[in-house]
Amino acid sequence: MNVFADTLRRIAERVEGTRAVSLVGVDGIPIDTYGPGEGVSVESVAAEMGSFVKSNRPLDGGAVQQLCLVTDGGKAILSRVTEEYYLLLLLTREGNFGRGRFELKKAALALEKELL
Repeated sequence: MNVFADTLRRIAERVEGTRAVSLVGVDGIPIDTYGPGEGVSVESVAAEMGSFVKSNRPLDGGAVQQLCLVTDGGKAILSRVTEEYYLLLLLTREGNFGRGRFELKKAALALEKELL
């Protein structure tokens, strides 16, 4: 198993309520995905959130580090790995949001070395 797939699998195993977790480019195209993403398209969520990241800059002009979306049907967390890559975690409505953010941050630090 490659380092990306292994990292995604570990995130899914550690975060309760994970639907899918994916390494995506800032263009919204998934590089690698773990989990079925039941009831939601990983590709469409990645594209929408990637589009938002590319078109919006925070007040200080820096890069978006994390973007969270909570809907009636579930939660999505996009977390920056490098300037070009993000981790996307899709959770059920009851999914562990705090643990998800924590695991994405840890994984991003590890994956950054692989992507630079």
